[in-house]
Formats: sequence, C-alpha cells, structure tokens
Amino acid sequence: MNAVIYSPLEEYENKYKDLHMRNAEKFFEELVAKSKVNIEENRATVKEYDAFIDNLSKLKRKLNLYRFLRVIMIITIILIPIVIWKMTPKIRAMRSDIDAADARANALLALAHKQMQPLNQLFTANDAISIMEETIPLLEFDPCFSVKQEMDMITNFDFQTYNGTEQSTLDTLSGRYNENPFLFENKLIHTMGSETYHGYKTIHWTETYRDSNGRLRRRTRSQTLHATVTKPKPLYNTQVVLNYGSQGGPELSFSRDATHLEQKSESAIERYIKKGEKKLKKLTDEAIKENDDFMSMSNTDFEVLFDALDRTNEVQFRTLFTPLAQNNMVELILSKVGYGDDFYFLKHNRMNKIISKHSQGRSLLLLPNSIASHSFDIIKENFSAKHAEYFRAVYFDFAPLLAIPMYQERPVHSLKPIPDFTQLYSQKESEVLANAVDYQRIVHPNTKTQAILKSKYIRSNNKEDEICVTAYSYNIIQRVDIIPVLGGDGRIHNVSVPWDDYIPLENSKHFYIAESNSVQNKKIIARRNGLCIYQ
Repeated sequence: MNAVIYSPLEEYENKYKDLHMRNAEKFFEELVAKSKVNIEENRATVKEYDAFIDNLSKLKRKLNLYRFLRVIMIITIILIPIVIWKMTPKIRAMRSDIDAADARANALLALAHKQMQPLNQLFTANDAISIMEETIPLLEFDPCFSVKQEMDMITNFDFQTYNGTEQSTLDTLSGRYNENPFLFENKLIHTMGSETYHGYKTIHWTETYRDSNGRLRRRTRSQTLHATVTKPKPLYNTQVVLNYGSQGGPELSFSRDATHLEQKSESAIERYIKKGEKKLKKLTDEAIKENDDFMSMSNTDFEVLFDALDRTNEVQFRTLFTPLAQNNMVELILSKVGYGDDFYFLKHNRMNKIISKHSQGRSLLLLPNSIASHSFDIIKENFSAKHAEYFRAVYFDFAPLLAIPMYQERPVHSLKPIPDFTQLYSQKESEVLANAVDYQRIVHPNTKTQAILKSKYIRSNNKEDEICVTAYSYNIIQRVDIIPVLGGDGRIHNVSVPWDDYIPLENSKHFYIAESNSVQNKKIIARRNGLCIYQ
C-alpha cells in the first residue's frame, strides 16, 4: 500500500524501522540461498582461523618475553653461556612455531574468503536503495540523474544548476517521492580563505648596566623577533545536499539553521523558547508598525524551534505549516530517536534543500566492501547494521520534508513543458564522471591543489555526448615577505616570512559519455551510475 507518512518520527519508531529490518533480512536470506555458500563449513574454518590467530598472539607475546629475558641475562655477563645454551634454542623453536602458525592462519583466511566469495560478489551498491523502495513504496530511485529529470526540476521546480567555478558534483542519487523529484548531491566546494604565516629572527646585542654595587658592567642580550603575514588560500570541503521539488508554497522562500537542542536539558530548552518568544513579539510589533505581513503563529514552540523568520510569504508559509506539520517539526527537532535538530532547511520557491550534519562525509550509496568479509557471521552482522544505519540516515534527511503533509502530495502534471534538449546525459552526471577520472588526466601539469571540475555539453552523436571538462586549480609558488620589526635593541630589523602564493590555473579537455553497456572498442577511463567516460 502506497501510504503517505503523516507522522515521520512516530512512524519510523513504530513501523518503518522494524519493517526495513525485516525486508533487509529477507533480501539477505535470498542472496545467501542464491550464493549456495556452505555456512557451517565456513564457520568451522573461521573458528579454526580464530584459534590460530589467538595462539599466534600468545606465541608472539611469549617470544617477546624470551627476548627480554635474554637481554637481561646478557647484561649480566657471567650468564652469557647460560643464555646461549638455554634461551637461544627456545627462541629459534618459537620463531619456527610462529612461522608455521602464521602460514596456517593465512591459508585458513584465504580458504574462508574463497568460501564466502559467492556471497560477497552478489552484493551491489544498489541493494540498500532496492530495500528502501520495498519499505517505502512511494520512494523510487533512478539508475542515474537523467537529463530529462534535470530539465524538469529546472523548469518546473526552480532547481538551480550551479554553473560557476566554485562547486563541482562528485556524486548523485536521484529519484521521486510520490512523483516529487529529488536529488542527493555530493559536492566539492571551493572557497577562498586565508592563512597566517610566521617568520622568526634571533638578534643579539651588548648593553651596559650598573650592578648592585654601582659598577658599570656589560652583558649580551638576545631576542627572537616574530613577524606574520596573512595571505589568501583556497579551501575545499565536501557537502551532501538533498534537493527536493514540491509545488507547495511556490512563491515562498525561507531558511533555518540547526540548533541541536535535543542535546540540551528540558530547563535549557524552556529558557531558549522563552527568549525566542520575546524576539517574536518584537518582530510582530515591528511588522505592525511597518505594515509588514509577518505575524507570529500561536504555536510559539514551533516558531522558536523552527526559526524560519526570514520567510517571504506569510500566507503560503501558514498553508504549508498546518497544525500537524508544526507538531511534526517540533517533535523531530527535540527527538533523540533520529539525529535531532542537525538539519539546515532552505526553501526557494518550489525547491527545498536539506543539509544535515549526519549525512556529511557519507557515501550516497552503501558500498559492498563495507559488508563483505571472510566470515558468514560477520557478513550477516555487517549487512544488518549497515543497512539499518543507511536507512536511518536517508529517512531522517527526508523527515523534515515528510513532516509537511503538502510536500507528499502528487504534483500536478499540467506544468510547463520541458524544453527540447539534444544532450543525452545530464550536466550533473557529466561532472560526476569527470570527477571519477584520475585528476592527472585533466588538470594543468603544474597543479598542486585540489581542482574544481566543470563540464560543458558540446554535442551528441551516436548515443554519446561530447563534453568539455575544465579543471580550475592552483600552482603554489614559494614567496618571502620582508617585515620590519622593532627589536629590544631599539633598532628595526628585517624578518623574513616565507609564504605560499596560490596561482590560479585552468585546463580543458574533451571527453565522451555513454552508457557503459553500449561502449565497445573504446578505452574507458571511469564508470559511474551505469555510465562511462572515455576519450
């Protein structure tokens, strides 16, 4: 049954968490049956392997003890003959035992891997999303972010594809929730920051002074002078964003930041809300004086906790945030079940962006190597734990959107027609493929930093797109600034401060993109999401 989720927090606890685990267990059992692995045989091999590893650890500890005793005895010169006669043969014998045990353990480990290979090779990066689709039927994932969906999101959902040189798409995961399009995007972002460099110089001088008896004395003094310079420096970081298109509130924009209030005590939350209520009253009074349409809702807990006070359309904001949506959002922000209030929510007309702390740094797909192992029992444990955590992470990225019932309504399809397009593959997927290529194939030869790769569509021909990929990066040249510093001797001294000068570089190359299974007699240099890139 394709039911909407009216209370995302409650339904996760009482329904979807356990349902997803049952679906994952069923999926795993089907893979095990298909693999035809001998579970008990593997368990016996792993048990023997673990025993050898345990014994190997004991032998190594004993060997280290004998070596230590031998050193102690050698220190006592009179015992050297006893050392040679007693300890050395034991150490040699133990080394032999360790080598034999190590060889046997390696052989058992290789055997265990071989026994589990039929199962390990069945895991794919799409398993997790297939199970999620079964758990939440309204949720559909795509093999890749198609150019049709990209154009639809741009035309009908105010999606903005960033064409500047400050961001590049590393990976995508797209689909629809009840026909509302969404896109998880992992981006590399470039910003200009700064770094402070330090230089030092030690100076010496002689000074005259009177001692306690009034006599003139001379002494040598020294001082280390310190100088700094601050210079521009490029900074790079990744960001995972969920883009979600909905027709609800088509002229409404707002933003709100994470507060992590779930980590605070009840009394601290109460104080936070009371302080926020005073702010709301002040904003309301100012709006009345200035004839603005802002008016605080009666549910001040929601207003303070959600804190979307920069909203641009009061009527559409209230239409979206019904009493049910308000209660859902408050529960979500304060709950410790998911991740609490760790999400940034940005709405621009019909496009919504969720940036959650828990999703930063994670892969958009659950990769098979995080589950595979030499042991069936470890594989089973990994499969259960990894799929549970992946589902939790994705579910609570959607949760702020699911908290708003209107966002789950199926979009009206009498929208603007999608413009004609000649390209076969989306710009986002082109960048993903470009970033999958070894940087050395694209960047300027003098590059010494990361690079922002941007893709530009050229033409389509015979089921392939030709693209131009431009890499924006930096060379680093060592510079030295001379900074005058006043020393304790009363003189000005020049202090050398070495620093890095980042010189912008730009380099472009042409590539071709096509579906992986349609390419023959081409030197493929990277694959991703069912597509490949070649020159």
